Amino acid sequence: MSTLQEIMTEDVVTAKPNDDLLTLAKEMERNDVGFLPILDDKFLGVVTDRDIVVKGLAKDSDYSNVEAQQIMTEKVVTGYSNMEVEEASRLMQSHQISRLMVVDNDQLKGIVSLGDMAITGKDRTEKAAEDALNKIKKPSH
Repeated sequence: MSTLQEIMTEDVVTAKPNDDLLTLAKEMERNDVGFLPILDDKFLGVVTDRDIVVKGLAKDSDYSNVEAQQIMTEKVVTGYSNMEVEEASRLMQSHQISRLMVVDNDQLKGIVSLGDMAITGKDRTEKAAEDALNKIKKPSH
């Protein structure tokens, strides 16, 4: 059985709790990502591009006063590095998420996506990732 440690991306772009909206947005644009884990001495939560727009820009007309810690999601579903891939896939499926932060002892170790699970090359893992992806609801526009 594969574990998340074997397939996770360890080089994750992060931000600090006191980073303002412009800093967050520029970091997302520079790295072509839609979310940033927020770290101090430990993993605190995540800010998504949607958080910036919906919670941040709508919060204050002077968006330079809005910090990551004010708009971040603190209750984030996480996995741990020695969690089996199939278990993580089920967790992601049940919470309708496509990415899972890998956190050990409040420290961000990496991130795993359903795509990471699918490219591991193991039939059972591919099936677990495919099943989870198919069951995650697509947003309606």
